[in-house]
Amino acid sequence: MARSMVKEHPEDLRAGFYLGLALHKEKRHGEALSYLERASAAPVDSFPEAAHAVHYLGWCRYYLGDLPGARVAFTTHANAFPKYDDTQFALGLIAYEEDRVIDSEAYFRRALELLGEQQGAARERAKNLARLGDVLLRQDRLPEAEQCYRQAVEIFETHGEAWSKLARVLDRLGRASDAANARARQAEIKARTETEKTSP
Repeated sequence: MARSMVKEHPEDLRAGFYLGLALHKEKRHGEALSYLERASAAPVDSFPEAAHAVHYLGWCRYYLGDLPGARVAFTTHANAFPKYDDTQFALGLIAYEEDRVIDSEAYFRRALELLGEQQGAARERAKNLARLGDVLLRQDRLPEAEQCYRQAVEIFETHGEAWSKLARVLDRLGRASDAANARARQAEIKARTETEKTSP
């Protein structure tokens, strides 16, 4: 529908934004880029979602491997919406990939602070905790990393990646039995997920 709207009304910035967003969600980031760039360049009062277009542009650039461009987009959005937790999370990811671990830790902690105890935010909290664990692990802060991974799987127990990383930390702490238990839990989750995918 968005594609036909853009074809009929190429000047419609909102239709272009939704087409870009749809392409982005289909992981067709290269095709989405120009639509999201155009929407992000529009005045914020051009259409109701205009102020947030730059957030999605940030993710599009991130998945295309353009970390500097993604950082600019997310920083722009964070300046306008400092309490938007997913933008803080994104900036944390970028800082981590750029090896700016101090900044990365601050962004993930800020995202967690914003999420607080929100209802229905367990998955998002677990995601941030697991990434914060990655930051701490890179700095060899093993007990703190373990705590983050444990909290992640406590609030969202099917987070297979967090179980895997918890096992890695436990190995490094010399707790082989605990590490084996964590890996067994990860394998159980993976098997269950694959069964669900193949179920009619």
